[in-house]
Amino acid sequence: MTTRIHIPNTALRALRAAIRPALFFLAASCLCACESGTNIFDPLNVDEKEDVYKPVVGEPGEVGVVSIHEIIRHTRGDEKEYQIPSMFEDEVVIDKNQLLDSSDIVSIEAIAINDLPGFYKLRFHLTPQGGKLWRKLTASDDRGKSPSLAFVIDDVLYRTFRPRFLYSDEDTVVVDGPFDEPTALNLEANAIRNFMHFSQQ
Repeated sequence: MTTRIHIPNTALRALRAAIRPALFFLAASCLCACESGTNIFDPLNVDEKEDVYKPVVGEPGEVGVVSIHEIIRHTRGDEKEYQIPSMFEDEVVIDKNQLLDSSDIVSIEAIAINDLPGFYKLRFHLTPQGGKLWRKLTASDDRGKSPSLAFVIDDVLYRTFRPRFLYSDEDTVVVDGPFDEPTALNLEANAIRNFMHFSQQ
């Protein structure tokens, strides 16, 4: 008599999470060879999931564009100062020269936060240059803390955050967030296309 083996959903999700980065890089390679107008690779496989927000996949460079900036708390009217709207319906001044952007982020994974339903962390897969830039973000201030930076999406300040430390032999890092589901899934769905667009791959 054959005994059926039950694999828990948590194990399946862990397996998918483990192989997803490889699929992202494979998809990026395939996209390079595709002609414009072909179907867009969907790293989420949203058609196979139930009760999931359908991400908006836009033109490269228009949707889900990420940039990280220094926050200017004491304005001086300098040319580098750039005022942008925030998700909280006010305006914030940032350094218009980004510290890191979508050209440094090969792909993004949205990771559900177990104790906060509907919200996600993000895992960034960075280029080697992106890894070097990220390590600069974590330089401590005089109190031993990394600075609070602006996380900007499509020219709107989504949130401020303190970047996690990244070891010198790694190019993958988690941004804790939290990020709401539409934002997280849109970033995941558009990251590869934006990387290819801005890095001219």
